[in-house]
Amino acid sequence: MTASSKVTMRLAAVLLLCGAIVTPTAEAQAPSKIVSINPFLPLAGYFQGEFEGRVRDNLAIAVSGAHMRLDDLYTSADVKLRFYPSGRALQGFGLSMGLGYGRVKNDDIFYDCLSLPPGQSGACPTINEGQSATGASASVEAQYQWLLGKRRNTAVTLGAGAKRFYIDDTDVNGYDLYQEFVPTLRLTIGYAFR
Repeated sequence: MTASSKVTMRLAAVLLLCGAIVTPTAEAQAPSKIVSINPFLPLAGYFQGEFEGRVRDNLAIAVSGAHMRLDDLYTSADVKLRFYPSGRALQGFGLSMGLGYGRVKNDDIFYDCLSLPPGQSGACPTINEGQSATGASASVEAQYQWLLGKRRNTAVTLGAGAKRFYIDDTDVNGYDLYQEFVPTLRLTIGYAFR
């Protein structure tokens, strides 16, 4: 089992165990919790998933996790507070703010040819081969969530936002090692329940 697969399995287990965190306070007929994942990322060895629970008619708390590659390899876990202006938590337009913790791994290889003495030829030494950094993160997101089916237990969500990683960014000869500000996209399908 690869390291990427192990991280994916751990994030999925955390999301499923978080189902007991939030206790619903809204009406008993509407779903009060959703467990969802991006169904396409596991095909590439990555993961994005979320557990969301209603705490008021217009407010929900979500716990999310992701392991995916953009320019670098990002692994993160977040807790989000999501506001639904329509007053129907878990359904329709929502805005969220989140705090979390993440790891960024840079697979780029930098060659330090400036450290060679003048007149010396040969291969330049490599630096930053597979370095990683960890730190806190903050995110914002806008989304729209549909509850489909006769029992409204199929959740489909589209969203976009941005995430900022607060990591100690070392630079090598003027080049930043990590991309600290990244766009986020969300396409998840999940199961809504009481």
